[in-house]
Amino acid sequence: ASWWEKRTLDQSRNGFIAARFAMAAVFVGMAYSLYSLARQWKTSSVSGSRNHGETWAGYAQLCLFRAMLFLVIVTGPSAASTAVLIVIQCSALRWMSESIVVDAPVSAAIWRLAIRQVFFATNHHCSFNRLQFSAAFVASETFQFYLAGTSLFMNTFGWEILGSTLVLIYSRAGRSTISKNNGSSGRNVWVWFRYFQWTEMLASCLSVSVMKRHLMVWAIFAPRFMFAAVFTVICLSLWVLDVLLDFVAPFITNIHKSKKTDFLKK
Repeated sequence: ASWWEKRTLDQSRNGFIAARFAMAAVFVGMAYSLYSLARQWKTSSVSGSRNHGETWAGYAQLCLFRAMLFLVIVTGPSAASTAVLIVIQCSALRWMSESIVVDAPVSAAIWRLAIRQVFFATNHHCSFNRLQFSAAFVASETFQFYLAGTSLFMNTFGWEILGSTLVLIYSRAGRSTISKNNGSSGRNVWVWFRYFQWTEMLASCLSVSVMKRHLMVWAIFAPRFMFAAVFTVICLSLWVLDVLLDFVAPFITNIHKSKKTDFLKK
């Protein structure tokens, strides 16, 4: 619809309305997925289902898939084929991790490289002059600071957030990127995933420190350091979320179980 509106002879139709409706539909779908995820998590934690991790991981994947549709909107029509390849790639990595014995460091390194490859596959680069500023005007004819900033940020770093969140979900679900037959915990993948991100940040700090007198420091090394810092903040935020979930989940489960026990007594 947006493609047709931009090419119609009626100059008053520019595709913004269709983009707004598409974004609204994506947000409604994400809200419903989050509600279903919270309800399923509550039900499974109270009943003590064995498939608790697999069940809520499925709902979380559905929510991430709908979030990916939003990223396709703000990235542009060329991202549609890339999104299909990303889905195939993640499915292949998951199948490989569940079917083949892979050590946690190797599995985390493959996920790290795959997510970073998506960043470059969507025509992004660690340079300020390669930011896709057109993403700020996806659903608006005029510049709106908060909407434009959010769209540009998600256009640039949304795929990193999506991929890192997917690794965290698989790790917490216990059916992550390593085989269950090697006796290791899926959380080891998330630990090594974070380790590689810290290593990347350390390498960027060292390079920008060593090359501080270099002629191209502001054109190459400083932007690379800034992008690595944002990637690290994203990983750190997900790590904080992981810790909070570990801390809060037992309390929520005990509250629900006590309410269920009181209800049965009555």
